[in-house]
Amino acid sequence: MRTVASGWWDLIALFTRQTPTRIATRHGVSFDIPGLTVWLRNPADLTAPRGYPYPELIRDYRDRVFGEQRESSLLHQRLRRWTGGEGAPIDQFQQALAVLRQDEHSRSAVFSTWRPETDLGGRFPVSPVGGALRILDGNLVLFLTARSVDVWVGLVPELLTFGQLVTDAALELGLAGSQICYHAWSAHLYEIDYLTYLSGPR
Repeated sequence: MRTVASGWWDLIALFTRQTPTRIATRHGVSFDIPGLTVWLRNPADLTAPRGYPYPELIRDYRDRVFGEQRESSLLHQRLRRWTGGEGAPIDQFQQALAVLRQDEHSRSAVFSTWRPETDLGGRFPVSPVGGALRILDGNLVLFLTARSVDVWVGLVPELLTFGQLVTDAALELGLAGSQICYHAWSAHLYEIDYLTYLSGPR
């Protein structure tokens, strides 16, 4: 997709053009496209899609990464204040940028948000589980790996928030632009939301 605003409805439409896997979960029946990869070509455009039903979730997700909820945000703590072993907390994202400053061709600017002692078997395991940064053709590319994403509810806030993060990071590195490659092991749409999509205006 070129932007989140222009591509989200096309992504939702995949659930009608393909035959997703039907799964009964503790949250209800969902349709699942496993291993979905999305390339977001212009993450600097932070416009929400027309008709996206949860604009308050965009504000909430952004606030957990950039705003007042950072101190209580699991994602922010894992990304910016990783703890383990001895020593001060680690800002993984800034360390990944430092790796690229030292070697723009590095393939080792990697960060993790997954803690197996907490997340493996946990009730609310973190997602995305990690990612990497690379400089390709003068652009900063953020590779994100999501354990699970609700395409109807959570994907838009996630992409817009990480869009701001990678755009700011590209400016910090003096690069021309940025992109996101987002890979979800489970990209799903719940049955009730699917029916809403089929019956609503688009």
